[in-house]
Amino acid sequence: MNITKAVFWLAVGLGLGYLVWSVVPDFFAAQVDPRSKEFLSKVAAELNKAVPVMIDKETELLPSVGAEGMLIYNYRLVSFSAAQVDAKKFAAAARQQVTQGACSRPETRDGFLKKGVILRYSYFDKDKQHIATVDVEPSNCGF
Repeated sequence: MNITKAVFWLAVGLGLGYLVWSVVPDFFAAQVDPRSKEFLSKVAAELNKAVPVMIDKETELLPSVGAEGMLIYNYRLVSFSAAQVDAKKFAAAARQQVTQGACSRPETRDGFLKKGVILRYSYFDKDKQHIATVDVEPSNCGF
């Protein structure tokens, strides 16, 4: 498995956040605490209208979850079992790529991270067994 390629495409999931942000501008313009479970659950519900969706030939975006102060993206590597993936190496590669993507994309940087929301990326194998979790916190982007 080309981990760099997989992680790159996983970051494409960040673009889905932008889709939600651009499709429901009135929702985002409302005076609601962007860190609240209620708000982030609604964001997740909008994302979940399009899932499951294949990000690339190896990666599927599963339903997202909104929690207090955190938006959780869940991904499944459809061709790999947890035993085939070095979780530490995968997490290290994912951490670098996902953090860079989240901090540089206006939709995640401005829409979530600058507002104090943690973005969690959880990765699972083809049987939905956990491989790794990466959190991108506002402090990772200098906020």
